[in-house]
Amino acid sequence: MKPFIAFTSLTGRLLLGSAAALTLLACDPDNDPNPGAAPVVTNSVFVINEGNFGRSNADISLFSKASNSVINRSLFASATNATLGDVAQSMAVRDSLGYIVVNNSNKLEVVSLAKFRSKATIKDLMLPRYFVAASSDKGYVTETVSYTAANGRVSVIDLKANRVVKTIEVGSQPERLAVVGSRLYVTNSGGNTVTVINTNTDVVEGTITVGDGPNSVVADRDGAVWVLSGGQVAYNPDFSIDYSRTTKGSLARIVPGQLMATTREVPSNLSAPGRLTINGSLDQLYYTYLGGVYTLGINEATLPTTPLIKRGSFYGLGVDPQDGTIYGGLASFTAADKVIRFRNTGAAIDSFTVLAGPNGFVFY
Repeated sequence: MKPFIAFTSLTGRLLLGSAAALTLLACDPDNDPNPGAAPVVTNSVFVINEGNFGRSNADISLFSKASNSVINRSLFASATNATLGDVAQSMAVRDSLGYIVVNNSNKLEVVSLAKFRSKATIKDLMLPRYFVAASSDKGYVTETVSYTAANGRVSVIDLKANRVVKTIEVGSQPERLAVVGSRLYVTNSGGNTVTVINTNTDVVEGTITVGDGPNSVVADRDGAVWVLSGGQVAYNPDFSIDYSRTTKGSLARIVPGQLMATTREVPSNLSAPGRLTINGSLDQLYYTYLGGVYTLGINEATLPTTPLIKRGSFYGLGVDPQDGTIYGGLASFTAADKVIRFRNTGAAIDSFTVLAGPNGFVFY
């Protein structure tokens, strides 16, 4: 029986990746990238290197699409002469600034994109996970608060003053979130709901029931909201997985303004689907499942049964909105890990070396 690919929301940073399973790693154009600081230019990709839990070795690598090479593996450290912190969970860009969520350091680091200099540090968050900006003035951060807490929360951030101005209670272990119109959709991975918050009033409008373990969310070109759920894992007394009680993952579609979803289950409970993302045209979904990458058009009626990329077990997944190139991060959590690039047909292009635990990508 194949092993279940467990949730990344709680234990992913402690798991080893499957780099040895891939044979494309010889195509590495940057064995010795320049470690010095360099200006950040457009047509670049920020790679979020999570780092090892408890070691404070997280950082951001900068990949140039123009030269197909890593310009800087440790961008934050070289630009600021400081460490980023413990577990870089995610990064988002708004206007000329980057917002890096550092989970186990309980902070949101704000950097300028031009030089990657630190502009502000928003501290005293409680196990933050993901950030999204609703405008140039306001952003939101999901916070686990505690792994034993019944509810997590969302902090409202004043992006001009760089401070928390309000907290909003949501479901258990909130993960990724998305702003669609005047609503914020928050996935509550510890349960089976999505919290909907009005971004004008910062008041909860309601909750939507989806599949067990919702972990990621995107919006398509029609304004529909898609939520991917990994399923709920059940364990035996010896901590092995009880597949007879483990639920299947699912993909749900929400029409904005409605507090209900249409949900489709994946075929097997042997793997937790995750890392939902969407292409630049906002009409093609991508996600990881059963050790591969699957894709689904927003108007397709049934879930795919054949992967676009057959092997990978990617810890991070991203799709370039400009050209559709797929980026998959491999996580062995050694000093250096790999990212593999694929065409949107699934054909491999090349790979490059970054730091430990590449879990996400920001295209700039």
